[in-house]
Amino acid sequence: MLKIIINADDLGISEDVNNAIAECFAERFITSTTLMVNMDYADEAVELARRSGWHERVGLHLNLTSGRPLTKEIARHKCFCDREGNFNAAFFHDMYKRMHFNKEQTMAVRAEAEAQIIRYLEYGLPDKHLDSHHYVHTDASVWKAVEPLIEKYGLRSVRLTRNMHGRMGFAKRLYKERFNRRLKTMPVQTTDYFGSFKDFMLCREDLTDGSLVEIMVHPMHNEAGRLVDTDKPIEEEIDYLSRIKYVKEFY
Repeated sequence: MLKIIINADDLGISEDVNNAIAECFAERFITSTTLMVNMDYADEAVELARRSGWHERVGLHLNLTSGRPLTKEIARHKCFCDREGNFNAAFFHDMYKRMHFNKEQTMAVRAEAEAQIIRYLEYGLPDKHLDSHHYVHTDASVWKAVEPLIEKYGLRSVRLTRNMHGRMGFAKRLYKERFNRRLKTMPVQTTDYFGSFKDFMLCREDLTDGSLVEIMVHPMHNEAGRLVDTDKPIEEEIDYLSRIKYVKEFY
């Protein structure tokens, strides 16, 4: 039997997402969430988490692609930010940059990641788990900048790179396998598998019995006010998962 962790990404990105995640906790649809500390609704999210009693289940959603950075240096690089100083996700669409930064870019990313980790810890959130918006921490260039911070700040768990997938090219599969092996040698906890609900449905028959699986969801409300994960009613996903094994322990 599989053990399932269901994490709601993007806490703090908007008021609606904050409320949708709170509703998911109230309905026991999710087991954890991760916070974008640089976004405008981060303070509100933390207050909501404390008031509702799920602040111990909040990790860090490292963000280098949306909103405004916490540090000034990274805004000087056009591969990270636009002229107004907002993240532009340019590096995310450049495969070379996803594999390699120059020294100045690496140090700028490290400084921004460190600032976000510090902001997260200043909120007093105890989970100390790290994942990232658009999976950027799994890019070789970003990981080179972030890896030294994991032990420095005592982060206790890190999300794998996505390894539940339908079809995947050889080079991409090899990279993911190497990244995940490297992560498992570090003094942090990980799951055995990670992906979306769609990924899980495609691969569920191939997953090793007894494995710990993380499934990411992105709760929000549709125009009718119904709780959805992108465009799929979230209760339909949870109904299926609850028939497998829904765990209340976290990383």
